[in-house]
Amino acid sequence: LRQVLAVFESSLRADGREGGNWIRTEEGKRYNLILEPLAKLFQCTPSVNTEGDHIRAYKDLVEGTEDADDGNVVACLTALAVAAGDEQLWKPLNHAVLEAAGTDGRSEVRHAGLVCLLSLMKTLGEEYMVLLPECLPVLSELLEDSNEEVGGLARDIITLAEELIGDSLEETLG
Repeated sequence: LRQVLAVFESSLRADGREGGNWIRTEEGKRYNLILEPLAKLFQCTPSVNTEGDHIRAYKDLVEGTEDADDGNVVACLTALAVAAGDEQLWKPLNHAVLEAAGTDGRSEVRHAGLVCLLSLMKTLGEEYMVLLPECLPVLSELLEDSNEEVGGLARDIITLAEELIGDSLEETLG
């Protein structure tokens, strides 16, 4: 699956460099057809040979590895957003990412949702900040997450958002 995701990501990046015409054809119909199955991979449980390896396999598939940061779900979704280049198309993506980040029960899914949100914000920058109001309730909740990595990642995202908008979010987060 990683090889398929790598090819897919490469194709999306190429489309993005050429203005995203392929992905935006037919009022974003292709975009939506691609987004849904990619976003569902946030909830996947990869099969592994040994019991303790399922979280590592999940992170490798969804977030990537230290050795390879391409050919994963986060990289594909980020490339999809770049190719789309349109805040109206980003809304369902943002919703899927926030849904993953707000998942109860699986900290690896919450972590992956935040990794994706961070990737989107780093890649799209200020343009993505139009969706920040939708992100804040989830981020506020995740600051108190029982998993320290998730809480730290939520803080990192808030710091980046503050840099991008040039203002503090402390009052908004309450």
